[in-house]
Amino acid sequence: MNSLILPLPGLALSASPSPSQGGGIAAAWDAVSYGLSWFFGNLAPAAVWVLVALAVCLAFFLYYWHCLKPRPHSLEWIAMAETRARPRQMTLTLKRHPFQRRDVLPMLLITVVYAATAFFRLGDFDVPQTYTVFQQGTSFTFSFSQPVTVDKLSYYTTLGSGSYRLEYSPDNGESWQSITLDQAYNTLLKWEVMDLTQPGEDEEQAHGPITAGMWRISAGSVQRYEGLWLAELALWHNGEPLVPQYVSSGGEALFDESDVWADKATYMNSSYFDEIYHPRTALEHLNNIYPYEVSHPPLGKLIISLGILLFGMTPFGWRFMGALFGVLMLPVLYVFLKNLFGKTPVAVCGTCLFAFDFMHLVQTRIATIDTYGVFFILVSYYFMYRWLTVPAGAKLRKSVPSLFLCGLFWGIGCASKWTVVYAGAGLALLWLLGLIFKRREWQKLADEQESSLEYASLPRFGAYVAGTIALSVIFFVFIPICIYVAAYLPYVTAAAARDGTQLTLQSLLGIVWDNQVFMLTYHQGVHTPHPYESYWYQWIFDGRPILYYRDLDYANTLGVKSLFASFNNPLVSWEGLLAFFAVLIQTIRRKSGRGLLILIAILSQLVPWLFIGRILFAYHYFPTILFLVFAITYLMNDMFTRRRRGYRLAVYGFTGCAVALYALFYPALTGLYMPLWYSQAFLRWLPSWPL
Repeated sequence: MNSLILPLPGLALSASPSPSQGGGIAAAWDAVSYGLSWFFGNLAPAAVWVLVALAVCLAFFLYYWHCLKPRPHSLEWIAMAETRARPRQMTLTLKRHPFQRRDVLPMLLITVVYAATAFFRLGDFDVPQTYTVFQQGTSFTFSFSQPVTVDKLSYYTTLGSGSYRLEYSPDNGESWQSITLDQAYNTLLKWEVMDLTQPGEDEEQAHGPITAGMWRISAGSVQRYEGLWLAELALWHNGEPLVPQYVSSGGEALFDESDVWADKATYMNSSYFDEIYHPRTALEHLNNIYPYEVSHPPLGKLIISLGILLFGMTPFGWRFMGALFGVLMLPVLYVFLKNLFGKTPVAVCGTCLFAFDFMHLVQTRIATIDTYGVFFILVSYYFMYRWLTVPAGAKLRKSVPSLFLCGLFWGIGCASKWTVVYAGAGLALLWLLGLIFKRREWQKLADEQESSLEYASLPRFGAYVAGTIALSVIFFVFIPICIYVAAYLPYVTAAAARDGTQLTLQSLLGIVWDNQVFMLTYHQGVHTPHPYESYWYQWIFDGRPILYYRDLDYANTLGVKSLFASFNNPLVSWEGLLAFFAVLIQTIRRKSGRGLLILIAILSQLVPWLFIGRILFAYHYFPTILFLVFAITYLMNDMFTRRRRGYRLAVYGFTGCAVALYALFYPALTGLYMPLWYSQAFLRWLPSWPL
């Protein structure tokens, strides 16, 4: 089989050869020559689309600067010259534009269209649900009315690591032979297939078909206390399932779902990449089992478990909540953009850019925890923005709801994934700058009202700051810590059930502390090379996607393949990089508070990765691309404000091109089978794209 379901970041796949190592100028020149020859030697016909996309990005960027130019010596030119001559002061007391009734329809339309593409073929509903637990010494027999020939075995794994011993007797129980069925940690929640007519990975020759009427399966090795959970054992002959007539008591669940047997693992019926960890952990929490994977905080896996409760332990069930959160990001983003910029077309186009970004789709369809981190980052920044819109001079109670919700959702995000902590740095900087700028505006109000009766009603700024600091300690320290610690309750209840001990606050805090130490050391030690690893300087150019799944079984016979990878919509990625620098220039030139907010959000998500030496992947750029969309939207807002000839064509045209690319690449984002020529002609823009 040529199917590839990447199980974990450490999986080593074949990589391209590299030039011999050496030193000096000659070696450097050889490396450059090799890189260039490899690049141009591996270009596909689809590379021509890079030029088209770059032209679209450059045209949009240049048109933006054209829009800003006034006509020479016009009244507008004179007014802008006088404005530039007057000194400006930066402020972060931003304006909040209202969400209007006319915004409901476009917001819902974008959300529904995206939701249809996100939930389409998300995963099967029908996979084995009942399971048999094997402990050391557990054994079950099954038999057929007459000997059968088996040329393929498949079995659906659930929980636990170890192996099974499958025995068979060709002579009605007088002698027994056996084969081993492995259930490793990276093969859980999927159909494992053993083709007896083909050699295994470490075998020189095939085992060959088995003919027997009596069979027995027992636990070989059991590595953890919960045992081995096996959902189904399927026997095949010439592609037809063989269901035994007799199964010993207790083993009936091994053969009770033959209607959903499969002899091939696909992303629809099995786990892939890090789904071997997070849905497994969610299932362990639901069964009060101490989790195997403890390298991330628990809350994201607890959210995944809600989908499992709704739809069962199925691929659709464990992916449902991620896809739902991906959908829910869109109305939040729309409201944020409308409040920030005040223009419905700008909010529509900005939301479309993120809705139809490739990574937004792929990352929310896989049952990992990155989706929840990005969602809570977005929501926490939205409420920080709302806090910044509270005008200077307002009473403290006006700012409490936004400040509370900002801290609450940031705390929930931190309990879902550590990378949300990076967002906290940006939030803290915005909070500090917000107070600094408010003080100046507060003093200005005090000076204006000093001789009026209204002065007495102006709250004292010192009291406002003291109250804000006290509330912030509660909202951003105390409450997040409580949420974080409470998320570990499933750990301590499982440990108590396993060890027969009492659940105490001391045991809870001990487990929390030990797990933080483990997570820190674990992530610092992830240095195993991976063929799809990438770093920030590749992310910003969309240079190296991470391939999650590939099926080449029908490539030679039907000329089709199935795959999906996580990377960004090139237009969003490349224009976002240009827009970042445009916003930087405009923030300095205009003393723009909106621009400063966007820049801080982008840098807080990207800069920490510049100093991290562990193995990284393209999906770590996911939160940054969210705020690069804000940067592009900033440019669109200026175009609508200036209303120069062709501005609608530029904004709607660029958005339309991004949506068109989403449709073009959709098969490579969702695993739909596509002709090999389609990939070469339209999708493999760069040799480093494994499409």
